[in-house]
Amino acid sequence: MYVRVYNDELIRVYAGEDLYSSEVIGKIKGHDPAGFTIRDKDSKIIFYEIEKITAKELQLLIRKSDVATIAIKLTQDEIVDYFYTVAKIELIEHNRESYREDELFEWMNNSIDAGIMHSSIWDEVKEELFEMLDEHGFEQL
Repeated sequence: MYVRVYNDELIRVYAGEDLYSSEVIGKIKGHDPAGFTIRDKDSKIIFYEIEKITAKELQLLIRKSDVATIAIKLTQDEIVDYFYTVAKIELIEHNRESYREDELFEWMNNSIDAGIMHSSIWDEVKEELFEMLDEHGFEQL
């Protein structure tokens, strides 16, 4: 599983072994899909409309496929939680309880896909992230 920017939205991409878990399949069905593809035995890519199939059918399709990829759009809360998790890890690794915005940006940029930190998504959630960090004892200088 990894996170990427797609069409100015943050998406979580599940592939390979991620998709063998029934728990993951359930999570996928509860979200707004950005895409679902599999490769058939001739390596042709087949697209499925995830909204039109049941979780059980989805699980069977994925398990019969050698290569399946599903991307879901993250909700606003999930986006903030994602950035919070990354920021918290960086602050802990740098043994810091306070931070400057520019240094936190640099640390996060070094640990995740640079496209995420340079996207409009970051600009849209950073104030909410800073509030969340403050609520959890991390002070912005």
